Amino acid sequence: TETNRLSGLMERLIVEGAIALPYAARDLDEQAAATLVGAMRKADEAIRLIEPGQDVLNGWRNGLAAVLEGSRSTALLAGCAAHLLYEAGRLSAEAAAGLLGRRLSPGTPVAEAAGFFEGFFSTAGQRLIYDAGLRSAVDSWLKSLDEDAFIAHLPLLRRVFSNLDSMERRRLIEAVLGRAARLPAGLTPTPDSGEAWRRHLERLGPLLMGGNGNG
Repeated sequence: TETNRLSGLMERLIVEGAIALPYAARDLDEQAAATLVGAMRKADEAIRLIEPGQDVLNGWRNGLAAVLEGSRSTALLAGCAAHLLYEAGRLSAEAAAGLLGRRLSPGTPVAEAAGFFEGFFSTAGQRLIYDAGLRSAVDSWLKSLDEDAFIAHLPLLRRVFSNLDSMERRRLIEAVLGRAARLPAGLTPTPDSGEAWRRHLERLGPLLMGGNGNG
């Protein structure tokens, strides 16, 4: 039937896209990476709606995994692939937290870490409300940034948080800054945290509440 022919065509396109994706994700500039990230998200949403055969679905997710693991994959795309795999259940919460811990570690160039962070969280900032493991990994990354690097990445953080509604922002403020200005475990400055991290927290508060965080 016509429906079966269309279904077969769609599945072939998914398979071909999954094979091409890891190569398309390599060494992209900022604009090209942003364009491909948008296409990846739309494709993933469409694939979930189509509900292809399990082999085809596995092929698509294997393509995402190849982007995540590729040494030449642009960081923004690797972060997006990680998020899509996480949402699909191919990456556990524990594994995602460990992955973020590695990709946002002080040994990672700041621009690469920022790209991975944006790719993972730009449509999923609410995950930071509910997942203490992910929040702890982000916390460690932010603490590793010096003053200039932190300020330089405030626009990135603002883009991520701008996708949250007012209630989600309030809940994230409570998770990050604590109820009644108390800082919860994982975000409480320890005696050796340094003055820089205290200044970072002072900027995060107004940023989460919709300000620019530069005050």
